[in-house]
Amino acid sequence: MRNFTFLALQGPDGTPADLAQVAETAVAQKGRLNVLHLGPVPVLAYSLTPHPYGIPTIPDSWVEMRNTMAKKLTEHQAQSREYLQAQGLSGEVNTICMEPAAFHDLVGLRAIFADISIVQESVRSDKGAFDNVLYGLLFEGPGAVILNAEANPKALAPQNVFIAWNSSLPAIRAVRAALPLLKEAKEVTIACFDPDPSRYADGQNPGSDLATWLSHHGVNVTVQEYATGHQNVGDALVMRAKESTADLVVMGAYGRSRWNERFFGGTTETMITQRDLPVLLAH
Repeated sequence: MRNFTFLALQGPDGTPADLAQVAETAVAQKGRLNVLHLGPVPVLAYSLTPHPYGIPTIPDSWVEMRNTMAKKLTEHQAQSREYLQAQGLSGEVNTICMEPAAFHDLVGLRAIFADISIVQESVRSDKGAFDNVLYGLLFEGPGAVILNAEANPKALAPQNVFIAWNSSLPAIRAVRAALPLLKEAKEVTIACFDPDPSRYADGQNPGSDLATWLSHHGVNVTVQEYATGHQNVGDALVMRAKESTADLVVMGAYGRSRWNERFFGGTTETMITQRDLPVLLAH
């Protein structure tokens, strides 16, 4: 991750102290740290006045809530700038104060020139905002996303990495994005759950081609096959990653439609919802 640009996304209750883990990594790697403070405001419910042209009226309460949030973010912005300066880090500090649905596109734009985005725990305080932030980073941004980094102090410089491998395009994109981390790790496990040896699925030796490619890059890698039994893949993945004492899980996100995952569940939704394991996602 040498010379990487990190993007840390904070919710309205985030503090400079929350940036310590990312800042330490950025300093060690001679990188840059951009911080984006996010302030969700309620959806604007306006009314039309009894006028021939129906002039919209914005409630004073909504304006007050929006102004309060904007002021709070401005204070956090100043604190983050002082913190970066104290750490000797370069980077930008910005704010977005919007309805949650607007985060999707705006966050994606901010992530364009970041090598990796780290969604901090404070963003989860508003589920609608969190979902739109994650969708924006995965579907509108070019890089990978790390969740739950605060759950493990080694998440951004992992020594033990667990790759959830299913031969899909999102999975290989996640591995490629994580390659700088994998090169520095002491142990990397390629985990294949209920692999399908057929020609059009995982192949006769699931994970072997990926292992060969990673080994050529100097990664110390092993391949493991797991049967899920009566568990779904997401729960089995969490269990096996914890058993291996992984510092970070690497996996592709949304191999199926995100709406399918939302309504019927799936591996991606399980890994996004859980908060115990740091996970690097890419679509």
